[in-house]
Amino acid sequence: MFFSPFAKKRTPFPPFLRRRPQRPLAALMVLPLLVTTTACMPDIDRGEGYPPPRVTAIAAGSPGGGLDLTTRITKDGLDAAGVDTFMSIENMGGGGGNPARAAVLQRENDGTSVVFESNRIFLSNITGTTDMSLDDFTPIAQLTTDYEVWLVKSGSEFDSAKTVLDRLKDDPAAVNFGIGTVPSDDQLNVLRPASQSGVKDLNDLNLVAFSDGGDLNNELLGGRIDVASTGMSEAVELVESGDVEIIAVSAPKTMKDGAAKGVPTWHDLGMNITINHWRGVFGPADMPDEAVDWWQGALKESVESDEFVKQSEALGINPAYVPGDKWLDTIIRPEEQESTEVLKKVGLVK
Repeated sequence: MFFSPFAKKRTPFPPFLRRRPQRPLAALMVLPLLVTTTACMPDIDRGEGYPPPRVTAIAAGSPGGGLDLTTRITKDGLDAAGVDTFMSIENMGGGGGNPARAAVLQRENDGTSVVFESNRIFLSNITGTTDMSLDDFTPIAQLTTDYEVWLVKSGSEFDSAKTVLDRLKDDPAAVNFGIGTVPSDDQLNVLRPASQSGVKDLNDLNLVAFSDGGDLNNELLGGRIDVASTGMSEAVELVESGDVEIIAVSAPKTMKDGAAKGVPTWHDLGMNITINHWRGVFGPADMPDEAVDWWQGALKESVESDEFVKQSEALGINPAYVPGDKWLDTIIRPEEQESTEVLKKVGLVK
């Protein structure tokens, strides 16, 4: 399978991203990927205890990607709910989320810095791109879920998922797929359908990994990839513009509205595949209990706010608040086990 992160624009996983890198080196390396939102930041004196006057949310993706969008609508939800704490946003894209996760582990474990991340928090460790594991983090809350889609440029010769899969069965390298990052649900949204449809040699698939969904969409529009596998939230604007079309969605049943209305699901195509891509918030391991409690209460208020719901609907994502312990036991751990089995089956994990 061709998806080396060291070619073209693919995202590298440098050695400094191994477990808990030293602060000066990491700061120098991560700096080009960092964008901080501090516009109109209020002049708040830092106090002690909770609620804190100011917190930092590290979005493990570049501006315009799904994690960035989730972080920003969460901030808007906090403001709308009247939560009296200012949340600044730092974007750390690239590296499969490893720079962002490393950054939160370097900071003081006082509950004022968290990372917005997806299932890469365990996928990166499973696939060997980092020594950081799920045990290094405290799951605080799931915020949203999002389906994966296949996108093609309008007028593409690949006008259906069946056309793509039939081509792959003849020649696994015949289609250039773009995915937002490695490892990710974007990647699994190609590997699983290819495997279940009968593509023989998954190692010959041509997967090109970019830093996040925003870069991926630009490459699709530029004609440098044939099919993009990405989250629905990252596709809505382009679909509405008419520049791209959705040819498959990872929902459990055909959707009756939204950008993927009437689009075939993997189930419609005879495959037992549903990918419900979640995004949520993590802190360092052993995060203070009072910090976890405050974050969970504040995030629940945000997700339940009218502002959060309105923006989520516009993006095609689902508000889906689940507190940390329940999230870990009922969603994260089972998915970690399932993903390990899938990746072993396709030869990406020994």
